[in-house]
Amino acid sequence: MKKRLITCGIISIFLLVLMTGFALAIANDLLVPSAITDTEAYSQDIVITEHSGKNLTGYQVPINLNSFNFNFSQAKTDGSDLRFFSGGRTLSYWIETWDPEAEKALIWVKIPFLPANRSTTLLLKCGNPVAEAVSNGEKTFEFFDGFEGDKLQGLEWNAESAGGGMVEVKNGMCNVSAPKVHAYDSSLIYSKDSFGINSMFVVKRMKVTTGTDERGPLLRQGFIDQISNRKNEIKHETEFANESRVRWETSYRKERFNTFDRTDVRVPEGEWYTSGIAWYEENDNRKIAWFKNGVRDARMDYASNDYITNLPMHVYLYAASYSDASKNTGYMAVDYAFVRKFVESEPSVKFASDQIETETSTENIISEPDSISESETTPETEAPVPEVSVTEETSETPVQIQENQSGNETKVPETLFPRYSVDVSGVKLSSPYELDFPALTKDFDSSRIDTIFLSMNGEDVWQYERFVKMAHEEGMTVYAVLFEELNCTEEGAMNTSQSSLNAILDYNEKSLAPFDGINIYMKTSQDSDSEEGCMDYIPLFEAAREKAGEKVSISASLPPGYATSNVEKIAPLVDFFIVRAYDREKKGLISESDIEDAVALEMGEIRGVNSKGIIEISVDEGFEDKYSIQNLFATLVEYYSNDSAFMGVSISNYEAYKVLPVKAEPEEPKSALPGFETLSVLLAGLGAFAFLKAKKN
Repeated sequence: MKKRLITCGIISIFLLVLMTGFALAIANDLLVPSAITDTEAYSQDIVITEHSGKNLTGYQVPINLNSFNFNFSQAKTDGSDLRFFSGGRTLSYWIETWDPEAEKALIWVKIPFLPANRSTTLLLKCGNPVAEAVSNGEKTFEFFDGFEGDKLQGLEWNAESAGGGMVEVKNGMCNVSAPKVHAYDSSLIYSKDSFGINSMFVVKRMKVTTGTDERGPLLRQGFIDQISNRKNEIKHETEFANESRVRWETSYRKERFNTFDRTDVRVPEGEWYTSGIAWYEENDNRKIAWFKNGVRDARMDYASNDYITNLPMHVYLYAASYSDASKNTGYMAVDYAFVRKFVESEPSVKFASDQIETETSTENIISEPDSISESETTPETEAPVPEVSVTEETSETPVQIQENQSGNETKVPETLFPRYSVDVSGVKLSSPYELDFPALTKDFDSSRIDTIFLSMNGEDVWQYERFVKMAHEEGMTVYAVLFEELNCTEEGAMNTSQSSLNAILDYNEKSLAPFDGINIYMKTSQDSDSEEGCMDYIPLFEAAREKAGEKVSISASLPPGYATSNVEKIAPLVDFFIVRAYDREKKGLISESDIEDAVALEMGEIRGVNSKGIIEISVDEGFEDKYSIQNLFATLVEYYSNDSAFMGVSISNYEAYKVLPVKAEPEEPKSALPGFETLSVLLAGLGAFAFLKAKKN
């Protein structure tokens, strides 16, 4: 009896050990993110081919999914587990429609770089049961508003009204309305940001009449330079029931052109549809086009360099009553609005899989959307580059993935670093010609670096032209960093600065490879041994903004503790700020929390002036490997995910970064109890021995 009790006790301990180990293993899997990183059960290659003959950066491509090219049963019912990759880098995307029962979906994916007349392969993955939704319109488009909340976003829009006009935001919709019985009621919203030519303004909208006049409100959607004088404008106007009267009005330097009744919207009141206005330049001709539900209506095509501007403009929406009928009240309901990039010959999409291969066409058509083939994507018709696989355009045979440099076949590599997605992931270079360019770009691709801040060391700006050209060909953005070595307190610093700035501006006007932007590296008197105050940088920003033109970005690199009042003065003159998370009282800023605390004041000031900021770290602060730096970037991106002021991350010194070792993903987590594995084996063996002995007896 005693032996039997001992045997039962040993067996009980054995079972308890196994159950405890199983529970701890489950807990560890749930606690460690790396254990669920690659659990997607379904993947799909998608080949995007560029047709305009231009290198496209940050271009939004529509991906139409259907039963022919995608297995909806492999994805979560809401599509929240979808992920798109290029070279292992996660791409931003936004789900416009998702209907798993009908097996239809439209997804916009922002592709960092599409080389002219060549193909790029994306990887779609899904099937991770614990994946959370990352669909994000703000990260995908140049401008996006889904009208969440209960008021118009003051950081994105301005609003004006006349008479009884008003703007309401509720239940995820914006109503631009003329609701009262007054002649010339009107309401208007227009974006605070302006956009360049080769843009498309897309709105999901619905006309609603509330008065007794069946014509309802007059509705407008378009581009405009200034609300006050309307010198340049592209206006798409609809009238009457079902918006049966459609016309263009375009203005360039107040020279106007009107068209009447070119087409018919033919959508009953109370029904949603999307209206897209494309404003673009093709072969030195300025053009506009209109799309309903993603289908181009060729009857609205119009081209003119006399009546269509190529200057940046705001987007706007407008509703009004008529002067001769005061009872035609109503409103334009808006579900969402976005601005995306546009070229006339848009990229095509082809699915390469074991399923039926279908090719997406972006040819212009006039027919209604019901006539579109299920396998076609007709779009409503940005930064820089990850590791992409490109190949010359081929026939209907499957696309061969090749390296851009060598041409040898290769598979899309898996990155060793945590995944994150920001507008800018940059690094500062001082002397690019000391580096092997192919090796440099390969390192940049694996590290997700898409932007180069190139320090201007020396007076000869032209020595960098070949490097900038090669970087552009790889889809990277290059900023010239000025005044990093300048002693801002010495006599004549301002004259030296003006001379250096003029040299860059002159280069940009004449070069075949102009810089994408100019970054002014600012200092304070504490950066110098001199007791004199530092020079005033504001005139430099004013000169750069005035002479650089709209296509050249201007930015400011802020020293720690820079005066708030000066940030307010500089903000209207720059596109973004760089916040230096180094050269501070606290050294060794390598943790997320320390850096967040260190830059909180500057980020708050930037947020307060409605600008954007990049956080730049120093790799000399004590990082052990590249993985730890990329992991820091990923945590910063997560922390600032809902901050409109956060633009990205950057490394202050590539020379220090490149010599750091690369560290693979973290090792599998060990048991929470030291020596647990050994103890488990001993007890399991003892339990098995006792069980066999008892059975023998």
